[in-house]
Amino acid sequence: MSKKPKEKTKDIKHKIEKTLHTVVDVAQQQYDKNFKKAHKNVDKQVDSVRDRLEEFDSWAVESVNEALENVEQKIEKKVSKTVSRIQKAARSAWQKLSD
Repeated sequence: MSKKPKEKTKDIKHKIEKTLHTVVDVAQQQYDKNFKKAHKNVDKQVDSVRDRLEEFDSWAVESVNEALENVEQKIEKKVSKTVSRIQKAARSAWQKLSD
């Protein structure tokens, strides 16, 4: 016996529905997989940027410290010259007063 047209229609609808559910399930699985992959990729990029920032931060601190040391040395030289001049002037004045 052959199926009635209503039964055939029901079977076709059921097959289509089943196929659609399968397609939706596969699409959801693919989406989840791609989402996880994208998340890992973003995490790697964030880690890379963080590492570069730490390197830059370290370099910046070193550069600032070197600049401060150079400034300190220049100030020490100027202060030393000024103190030396003051000492010479004081000796000269003392000698003039002593004579």
